[in-house]
Amino acid sequence: MPWLLSVHIVFLLIWCAALFYLPGLIAGRAGGDRDLSSRGHGLPVRQLFNLLATPAALFTIASGTLLFLVQGTLGIWLILKLTAVVVMVVCHALYGALILRLEREPQTVVTSLCVALAVTSALAVLCVVWLVLARPV
Repeated sequence: MPWLLSVHIVFLLIWCAALFYLPGLIAGRAGGDRDLSSRGHGLPVRQLFNLLATPAALFTIASGTLLFLVQGTLGIWLILKLTAVVVMVVCHALYGALILRLEREPQTVVTSLCVALAVTSALAVLCVVWLVLARPV
């Protein structure tokens, strides 16, 4: 099912791009009198999260689950990869919580938290890529 793998890769790329982009966008909006709206910055942070990042994450996970069921792959490789995906999901959820926190308290400074989430997200994505490329055949 090459089409399913293609769908999985496309949505994974969108989700990973959002995971890399969101921390900088969130940190750039925090700590000032600016709100999380679109004044001069395109889409609001919350809309980007809700309309792009979250659906991409859900489609990535759904298509990955279908790939697993179709291919029947099971082993330590898959467990390690799914663990890295769980880390990506937790980072995604924390970005959402951070967005909600900044909507309630716009003066909050979250730069260090954004850096920590960005590094964690990047390491999880790199781990997934490495595990996929090093996958035993």
